[in-house]
Amino acid sequence: MTAPQKQPNAAAEFDFAPFGFHKATAGRSIDIVSFVLSLWKPMAIGLFLGLLVGVGLYLMMGPVYSATTSVLVSKKASVPANNGEANRYGERGDHVQLIQTDLIVERAFKDHGLNEIPALANAYDPLREVTEGLSVSRSAGQESSFDNVLSITYLHPDKRIARAVVQAMVEAYRDYLEDTRDENAQQLYKSLLERQQQLENDVKSLEAEYQKFRHDAPVFLKASPIVSINGMPAPAQNQYETELASIETAQNENLRKRSSIQARLATLDRKLKDNASREELEFWVMHSLSTGTAGAGGGNGGGGASIAGPPEKGALDSQLLTARLLEQRLLHSLGDDHTQVRNVRRQINTILDFYTRQGLTPPDLKQTGKGPISSRSAALGLDLVSVYRDTLQGQLKELELDNQNLALLHTDAQKKAKQAEMFEVEDQRRKDEIAQKKQQLERMFDQIAEYDITRGQEGYRLQQISQVRIERSMKRVIKLVGTCGVMGIAIIFCLAYFREWYDTSLKTLDDVTTFTHEPLMGSVPTFSSSTDLDRIAQQRGLSPALCYYHRPGSREAEAYRSVRTTLFVSMREDHKVVQVSSAAPGEGKSTTAANLAIAIAQSGKKVLLVDCDLRRPTQHTLFQVPQEVGLTDVLLREIDWQNAVRPTQIENLSLMTAGLCPENPAELLSTGTLQVMLRRAREEYDVVLLDSPPILAVSDPCIISPHADGLLLVVRMKKTKRATVQRVHETLQSHGVQVYGVIANDFQPTTSGESGYDYDSYGTYYRENQTPAASKAKSAYVPQTAGK
Repeated sequence: MTAPQKQPNAAAEFDFAPFGFHKATAGRSIDIVSFVLSLWKPMAIGLFLGLLVGVGLYLMMGPVYSATTSVLVSKKASVPANNGEANRYGERGDHVQLIQTDLIVERAFKDHGLNEIPALANAYDPLREVTEGLSVSRSAGQESSFDNVLSITYLHPDKRIARAVVQAMVEAYRDYLEDTRDENAQQLYKSLLERQQQLENDVKSLEAEYQKFRHDAPVFLKASPIVSINGMPAPAQNQYETELASIETAQNENLRKRSSIQARLATLDRKLKDNASREELEFWVMHSLSTGTAGAGGGNGGGGASIAGPPEKGALDSQLLTARLLEQRLLHSLGDDHTQVRNVRRQINTILDFYTRQGLTPPDLKQTGKGPISSRSAALGLDLVSVYRDTLQGQLKELELDNQNLALLHTDAQKKAKQAEMFEVEDQRRKDEIAQKKQQLERMFDQIAEYDITRGQEGYRLQQISQVRIERSMKRVIKLVGTCGVMGIAIIFCLAYFREWYDTSLKTLDDVTTFTHEPLMGSVPTFSSSTDLDRIAQQRGLSPALCYYHRPGSREAEAYRSVRTTLFVSMREDHKVVQVSSAAPGEGKSTTAANLAIAIAQSGKKVLLVDCDLRRPTQHTLFQVPQEVGLTDVLLREIDWQNAVRPTQIENLSLMTAGLCPENPAELLSTGTLQVMLRRAREEYDVVLLDSPPILAVSDPCIISPHADGLLLVVRMKKTKRATVQRVHETLQSHGVQVYGVIANDFQPTTSGESGYDYDSYGTYYRENQTPAASKAKSAYVPQTAGK
């Protein structure tokens, strides 16, 4: 046998929620306003009893006397020297708190005779005995004013002790102000001097550290500030920043030259790959030479034919190639002895002399024999394309080597520039710190000079401006009587609140609609019962619980008529199968289903009542018919469903009992036989009522609900728990069950007026329509226990 499993989502039956605040999901809350209004009579009684207790306590304890005097506490200087002078002495409200401290009370005991009063000196805590009855308030003046009137009050049952305490406190506080005046002045002046000395030492220390820092760090001479167009000085760069900028400029120029040479090589390689003619290639080479090369500094015309200084090898190669081409062109057109030819040859010799002096090898401008040459190349005696390509590649290698050297120089210059920048930042930080300390020191000098001027104006004076007056205090009366009255109300409220909180059953019709979240179909009052009524019911062969049949004029029968009417309004025209269930056993759902079936049958509709509770069937007991043949036999397909239907004494009402209880009721209800039976029953009956088991007890109602058009939920007042109906609502909602509404069973007529259902108002009307046998019965209200 397996142990029952706990429901993980099951909520507690109740929980504590002070003042009615609680989560909605817990299903527990109390309307404080309505609850308090319903308790006004008990709370009024509690208030009256509390007031009586308070008056009695006051008479036992006796009166209390209040001794009061007023003192003027003022700053010695009527006008402050400056706006910040008042802040050195604190707010005037400090006096109110200071007078009530143990420091002043102890002075009053030692110096002004309070220790000679036995009632105070013999107390367990003499200081606390005084401070508990002492109160100080400001009766005139403001926080920012220099003149304040303070009221000192002391409460005590002995008027002489009260007067002595107030006078002693005034004298003790006057002595305190005089004693602490010089001490405060000396402490403040000493603090200012110590702060001044500390700032001077800080300035000296920072200046010494700055000098050491400048001595140990490398010396950087900044250039003079550059004045911009608008006259504002612009920050100047140090030598490392200038050097870094020049290297970056050289790197950019190197990159531009390499890009230009790489572009020319790429163009030449593309033309060679496309098998361009030698004449086209030579024309392109001559055009490139005529427009200048990267190695010639971007010049025009001859591309650097004149030499201004010792050029690099790439530039020499380009100039030599250009000069050779110019020589061959002039020879072809002018002859060997022409002046221009001789000038070009002198230029060629000069270029070759540069090669020799720099230890460089001039390029071979003769025919290499690597491929066919054009007629022009043959006439010139050189392979123009190959020589130009070799020249460009040489220039590119030279530029790449130069770029590597520039990268090394850039790294070194960048490192030095960062070091110089960090040095400048640290230098400026030290200067700012020294300047800040000097400013603080200057302000400290000003404060000391100001204090020397206003030193004689410090302190307060205290003057008693009224005599000590004795009056009978009403505070004890108000405190005792008021406290006891409030406690009386609180006790009544707490008792009623906890009783209401721990009673989690449904007590009003508003609770039913609130916690079930469904409309109210009607409320059935508690059944009346008597010996005569039971005897008459026994003679008729039906259970006394069928009150609609035995007492059609009773208030119970009228309640079922109201439920019948509401049900007809809620049902659609094609709805015929109605399931009746409850949250838990013992809530009267079987009795409700039987009486509702009788009410519908007597309205002229043909009704079939099916007892679907295969675990604890009840309908055969109510109608006093055999149980043996019923729904179980139909589901087992042992008989046809029409043979299981029994006629009853009520016209238009037929009954199908549950039959013998099977071992597997849930499995039987899950078969398709129930659906087929209900489909055929729809054709022969106007209304089919299904009395199903409780929803939270077993799973049978959820198996039956898909075959029904809707469900009536029965709850028993003051029995069904609020958390229970909430779980029922969640279960029905999760299974998609349509709920017509809720029937409140066992509703007490004494509480009906609270929800608008006052059955007592119609008591005479009901009695006039009762049967003679019922009119003889007693009207005692006894809860019906037979129905499920």
